[in-house]
Amino acid sequence: MKIVDYCIRQPITVAVCIGLSLMAGAMALTSVPVQMKPEVDSVVISISTFWESASAEEIESDIVEEQEKVLSDVGGLVSLTSNSKAGQGVVRLEFETGTDLEAAKADVLQKLDEVPGYPEAVLKPIVKDVDPESVDYIAWVGLACTDTKFDGTTLLDFMERRIKPRLNRLEGVAEVGIRGGRFSELQIRVDPAALAERGITWAQLKAAIENANKNFSAGKLVEGKSDIRIRATGRFESAESVMNMIVRRDEAGPVYLRNVAEVIETYKEKTDWARARGHQMPFFNFLLQRGGNLIATMDRIKAEIAEMNAPGGVLAQHARQLGIKGELELVQVYDATTYVRDAIKLVQSNIVYGGILATFTLMFFLRSLRTIGIIALAIPVSVVAAIVVLVALGRSVNIISLAGMAFAVGMVVDNAIVVIENIFRHLEMGKNPRTAAHDGATEVGGAVVASTITTIAVFFPILMIQETAAQLFKDIAYAIMAAVALSLLVSLTVIPTTAARFLRSRDAKAANWNESEVRPRKGWGPLVWMQHLVHVLPHFVANVVAGINRSWLLRVVVITAFAVGTILGIRMLMPPLDYLPIGNRNLVFGLLTPPPGYNLDQLTKMGQRVETVIRPAWDAAPDQYQVESVTRGDQPKEDRRVKVPPFPGMEPSVMPPPIENYFLVSFEGRMFHGAISTDKRRVKDLIPLLNHAAGGHNAPDTIAFAFQMPLFRVGGNTGSAIKIDIKGRELDPVSGSAQAIMLALIGKFGPYSVNPDPTNFLIPSSELRLKPNDRALFKVGLTRTDIGLAAQANGDGILFFRDYERNGELRDMKLISKHSIAENPIDAILNAPLATPTGHVIDLRTVASVERVLGPDEIRHVDRSRAVTLQYTPPPGLPLETAIDQVNEIVASLRQQGAIEPGIDVGLSGSAGKLNEIKTALLGDGSIAGTFLSSMFLAFLVVYLVLVVLFQSWSSPIVIMLTVPLATLGGFAGLAIVHQWSVMDHYMPVQNLDMLSILGFVLLAGVVVNNAILIIHQTFNFMADPKRHLENPDQAIVASVRTRVRPILMSTLTSVGGMLPLVLLPGAGSELYRGLGAVVVGGLLISTIFTLILVPAVLSIFFAAFKPQKPSPEVAS
Repeated sequence: MKIVDYCIRQPITVAVCIGLSLMAGAMALTSVPVQMKPEVDSVVISISTFWESASAEEIESDIVEEQEKVLSDVGGLVSLTSNSKAGQGVVRLEFETGTDLEAAKADVLQKLDEVPGYPEAVLKPIVKDVDPESVDYIAWVGLACTDTKFDGTTLLDFMERRIKPRLNRLEGVAEVGIRGGRFSELQIRVDPAALAERGITWAQLKAAIENANKNFSAGKLVEGKSDIRIRATGRFESAESVMNMIVRRDEAGPVYLRNVAEVIETYKEKTDWARARGHQMPFFNFLLQRGGNLIATMDRIKAEIAEMNAPGGVLAQHARQLGIKGELELVQVYDATTYVRDAIKLVQSNIVYGGILATFTLMFFLRSLRTIGIIALAIPVSVVAAIVVLVALGRSVNIISLAGMAFAVGMVVDNAIVVIENIFRHLEMGKNPRTAAHDGATEVGGAVVASTITTIAVFFPILMIQETAAQLFKDIAYAIMAAVALSLLVSLTVIPTTAARFLRSRDAKAANWNESEVRPRKGWGPLVWMQHLVHVLPHFVANVVAGINRSWLLRVVVITAFAVGTILGIRMLMPPLDYLPIGNRNLVFGLLTPPPGYNLDQLTKMGQRVETVIRPAWDAAPDQYQVESVTRGDQPKEDRRVKVPPFPGMEPSVMPPPIENYFLVSFEGRMFHGAISTDKRRVKDLIPLLNHAAGGHNAPDTIAFAFQMPLFRVGGNTGSAIKIDIKGRELDPVSGSAQAIMLALIGKFGPYSVNPDPTNFLIPSSELRLKPNDRALFKVGLTRTDIGLAAQANGDGILFFRDYERNGELRDMKLISKHSIAENPIDAILNAPLATPTGHVIDLRTVASVERVLGPDEIRHVDRSRAVTLQYTPPPGLPLETAIDQVNEIVASLRQQGAIEPGIDVGLSGSAGKLNEIKTALLGDGSIAGTFLSSMFLAFLVVYLVLVVLFQSWSSPIVIMLTVPLATLGGFAGLAIVHQWSVMDHYMPVQNLDMLSILGFVLLAGVVVNNAILIIHQTFNFMADPKRHLENPDQAIVASVRTRVRPILMSTLTSVGGMLPLVLLPGAGSELYRGLGAVVVGGLLISTIFTLILVPAVLSIFFAAFKPQKPSPEVAS
């Protein structure tokens, strides 16, 4: 090869290129984004529309229905779902994978313009390219106050104006949200009796306020040489200006607003709250920008928080302005980078340990530090330079791509081993190092090129898959492809150059690589025995091959035994499919759904009871915030933890670990809480604690369950749920069918397995409904609008959105009856006096009937049909494919029993739909055409075609491809061992055959053929070498096996050594690549052993059948 000759003659050029490659890699490391996992392109757009005080049915009919009508025509739409609840409607649109979301978002906005109109007080719809079901915040930061008497929820205005803009400007932050705070508002608290006494209706009062609270711009007028702007200002600027507003003038004089109402600057009614370790405070949450560097962004957030917390900072200044007897402090209760840092640290250590194991393997075989140093050059040059390729492709450094680098550590030395071994062989022939380097590298150059191309080519069909899980494949595929491709360049340039420069004949002698004779063992130590075994093994294997190839019967028996054993072994070991690894994040999350209608005070009491059970666990950990030490005072900390039952009804047996951080949030009538363990290994033991705290009398009639937060949120609230959509035209039969399925699932899998959406579809909420009496209204001169306004004013109030200016910002103003905030608001609304245009004073019951009814608390649509979605999360260890089969069996059984009413459609989505998509893409749809078009088949076909081109033969590559089934058997065996290990270890996530593990089989297809390539390539070389004086092809086969056993063992063991830490070392992120590593390690070991026996036997039959001449194959040139 000319490139080998050129590099040997230009060693300085090679050295400079090495230096530049390492420099480029170092520079790329400083610019590449660091993330938890690969960035998966979202294909979801959400539309949120707010209408304060509106019921779920009003949201459905007046907003969601109208939006769905126009949005159902958007191109590329896969599913259309919506949820209508009090005050808010959310529409979720999922598009085909690969859809341009910017274009889709533009289409959605254009379609929304076609909505005829919205009722008064409905805010403009908010369109985001964020999936509301899989929002994964990178941080939660609370604003705590050491003054326990201060209401921190009133700090929302300060947070919005002074803190949020600073956080929003940080590089890498996409969005900053706030939860648990209250905006200020101006309340006009009306005395209904005083209003009725003066004969003023609510409609007249509302109109008077609207007419008095306006600014008008009149443009500009010319004044001399300049223009002067003309404005008529009438907008309220203070509570006093509102009180002095004239409502009406009559014979008795003007009626001021202060005569019928009091005006108070206050805060909105609490609708939610958030608590951390027992202390209520408002919170910021952060979303990472698409393509952002997670660790760098978190460092910026922490630096900004530290600056604001500093003495004399913005928090200290505001605390002084408010007269707070204490301090304000920003406290971080959740940090996503903790897991990422741990995971990256583990992968880095795995790379180091793998490199050490690979080095020891080389030392065992070579016994020459100089030789090991030459081979070891392939690792840093290939891996570091591969980072440049990842940056150029726009990828990030994450757990997956780093795992790819770790796998590549063992693989990149394979080519170097093959080249250096052949150089050694030529050194033993008496050639000088330069000639040996040239001839040795040139001789095996074709085999190295062939093995590298097959390893790379096998990934191309996989990269074409667009489904969500396949996007995770890309990072590990790109990392391995880049590193292996660069290792080819290194093995044909750097290795021959350094070998010619630094190798000596004594290095070959130190390795004792003379294949022509078996030397006696010298000594009795274990190392001596192992070295002697390695020395005699090539001769032993060659003799076994020679014995088998002498007999047609033996060859047929061996091939048949391998074939039958492989088929039976695969059938016995093949496990059911799973989708993605759940992960082992240090965050346990719990959802609580109280009965509908629970008010915030009741939820607060429930939350306090839950905290009472969990408090001993966080008290056992060090304090996290200043307010904790202030409230505790001199009281010493004690460990008061007690054991809790693993499941309801069982004896307490689980001691929960200390909790580093705990947060509890109430919103929209629901609650969620989360806990972070100080012991990262025992995170699972927090699940029974959270379930126990939210059970029994602590949260009566509440649906509650806790789960460990998964890495990939692809299905429902738990992130890994199978969505069972039950839909139809009428809500009652839908709810009845959903109830039957939910009870069946709970009976089979337990109470924590199912989370319905809507959560309270079986328990309607109570509603006080006022039905106008048109005849009575006509008699007194009122309208239905008067009834509606009276109901609003005596309820949550009549809202004037952003109609009050305060400190340069517009705030809401609310017209409300003073009785609505009294002790008995229901009686007050019914007995409230109401003035009429005819001069009479009546109450609401005079012109409207009052009835209590039950109505839905939340209404869900799936594809424009009313629906209930059951989010079923399979128990730990149950493969997703098995869980889907069981769900289908339950649904079929209920249909036969008549529990699911006719006309009700039941479909699966969520992780079930994702699994089906990727399964079809990888393995086909079960048809013959689908199988031939599947990515796995195409990957094998690509490898075969590459070998056909390299060997210029249609038949020889078939022999090589026989190694793939052997590798598959080994892969399943390795996965089965790791699966059993994970089942026995309670704290280890159960390892199933997930989509990332399947990638291991694809990788095997490109790697295990390398050993067969070496044997066949060397056989052709020997057959074409007249100096060998071989009488028949079988002799060439035996000779090639004898010379290739050691390099095959070296490359296999170094690869296994490099990957073994990924399989054996537990920790953060290891669950992502453990299965993949088990497949590759098991496949390499089994296929290597089998390949040394099976390939020569098949090759011998091939030569006997086709009787080839002795040409030098194209690949050898």
